[in-house]
Amino acid sequence: MGISHEISREFVAVPDSAKGQLLYKWPDEQLRRWTRVIVDIDESAVFVSQGRVVGTLPPGRHQIDATELPFLGALADSLSGGNAYDSELFFVTTRAITDLPFGGPVDSVRDPESTFVVGLRAFGDYALHVTDPGALILNLVGTVDLSDPASVTHWSAEQVLRAVRTTVVAQIAAGGWGVLGLAAHSTEIEAASVPAANLALSRYGIEVTQLGNVTVTLDDEDQEALRTFARDKAYTSMTGSFAGYAQGEALLGAGTGMSHSGGAGEQSLAIAGLAVGGGIAGSLIRPPAAAAPVAPEPAAAAPSAPAPVAAAAVAAPVAPVVLCQCGQPLPPGAAFCPACGTAVPAAVDQVCAGCGRTLEPGARFCAGCGRAVDPA
Repeated sequence: MGISHEISREFVAVPDSAKGQLLYKWPDEQLRRWTRVIVDIDESAVFVSQGRVVGTLPPGRHQIDATELPFLGALADSLSGGNAYDSELFFVTTRAITDLPFGGPVDSVRDPESTFVVGLRAFGDYALHVTDPGALILNLVGTVDLSDPASVTHWSAEQVLRAVRTTVVAQIAAGGWGVLGLAAHSTEIEAASVPAANLALSRYGIEVTQLGNVTVTLDDEDQEALRTFARDKAYTSMTGSFAGYAQGEALLGAGTGMSHSGGAGEQSLAIAGLAVGGGIAGSLIRPPAAAAPVAPEPAAAAPSAPAPVAAAAVAAPVAPVVLCQCGQPLPPGAAFCPACGTAVPAAVDQVCAGCGRTLEPGARFCAGCGRAVDPA
C-alpha cells in the first residue's frame, strides 16, 4: 500500500472516476519535486496559491520543477529544502459538458386570458463550456465548494433556471404568451434564455452553449382549472351566451344521468321541465292541442229537464244588426227607417255573395268571410 501511494504521488492526473467532470481538485496541496503532471487533451491544469492563479499547464506531460516551470520558484517549500511546492492544483475540462439538468419553480403568474394566478415550473438540460479556467476558479471561490465537482454545475443550473424564469415571466406579464400552450414557445424560450444566462456567467469564465428539452408546466390542479375555463369560453362563444351554454350543459347532464337510472317517461318529463325553465320549450317540446269542449248530454232518466241551450246558442249564427245612415237599428225586413224614413237599400246589396252575411251600408268587404263586396 505504501509503494502504491508513492507511485500515485509520482503521477498527478484526473482519476478515471472523475473523468467527464467540469472541475477536479487534486487532494494534496503540496506537490513533490520531479512529480509528473499529466493533462489530457481536453483539460487545463491551474495552479492557485494565496487566492491567485500563479500558472496554468496545457495538455501534455509536465515535470514539477522550477527549472522547467519557472512560476513554481515562488512556491518552493523552504522546510523541504526546495523539494516540494505549496500550491492548489485544479484540473478544468475545456470541452463542453452536455446533458446537464436544470429545473425548479419559476414563479406564480397571472394568466392574461383567464386572470387566474397559477404556479409554473421549468425543466430541461443545458451544455456548459469553460472559456477561462482561471476566472472560473478565482471568482467561484467562496461562492461554491470547489472541492465538490457537482457544486459548480448545480450553481450554473440555478443561473440557467433564473434566465428561463426571466424570459417566461416577462412574456406572460406583457400579455404576449398565455399560460396554456407554453410548449409552443420552447424554441423562443431557449433562444432568449441562453444570452440571459451568459450575461450572468461570463465573469466566471463559463458559458451556456445551448438549452434543450425546455418544458414549462403547471401543477395538475391549475392546469385543469385553465382547461375548464378555455372549454367554457369556447362553448359560450358558440351558444352566444353563458346562459345558453349552462342550459345545454344541464340538459346533457340530465340526459346522461337519467340514462342510468330513470325510464323513458321520467327522462322526457325531466328534460321537458329543464327546457321550459331554460326558455327553450318551444324548440324541444310541442304541447298537444287542447280538446274541444263537449256539451253534456241530458240524462235519460229526467226527460222533463230542459235541454241545455247554451251550446246551441253559441253554435247558431247571430243575425247581424243593420243600421240606418242615421244610426238607428233597422228591424229585419224593414224597407224604410222608422226614425228618419230613409229607404233601406235592396236586400241584394246587403247580403254577402260568399257567406250570406248581411252587409253593412257602404262596406267594401264582408265582416264574416272577408270577401270583397261586388260593386253595385
